[in-house]
Amino acid sequence: MSLKLMPLVLVLVVPLLAGAQGPHGPGGGRGKPPSSLELLLKNPQELALTAEQVAQLEALQAALEQKNAPIVEQLEALRPPRPSGPPPSDTERMNRPPPDFEAMRERMQQLEPLITELRANDAAFYQEAEKLLSDSQKARAQELITQEREEHQRRHEAMRQRMQNRQ
Repeated sequence: MSLKLMPLVLVLVVPLLAGAQGPHGPGGGRGKPPSSLELLLKNPQELALTAEQVAQLEALQAALEQKNAPIVEQLEALRPPRPSGPPPSDTERMNRPPPDFEAMRERMQQLEPLITELRANDAAFYQEAEKLLSDSQKARAQELITQEREEHQRRHEAMRQRMQNRQ
């Protein structure tokens, strides 16, 4: 991976790590997009889900969280430690030594298969969830998932722009 791409990759992955285990449990953080199942469960009226469908989706979501728990733990272990105290000022940031790009690259190489596994688990559990939905529910669910993913991408791009402007 090119060192020039490292800041972009960090901007995209650090929020995932930050959100991997949020205050509300796995997937509860703001930086990580919700799982496909979480999106379905957030929109029961819009999808016209029955009580039985909601219960089945909740069970699938719980199973997904259980399957992802060891991966989330590995992600947390790879997360760089956060310094204690207040955030550094702009002057302090400017005066600190440059980041260790080699260590960052190595960490990214370790993160990549974990992130891929989380995505694969999400896709597999969503396929199971689709079996519970009618054709019209599936179509609307896909629209909601696409919208959320696009919004998440826009937030990442905005954050990347803000970080570039600080430099």
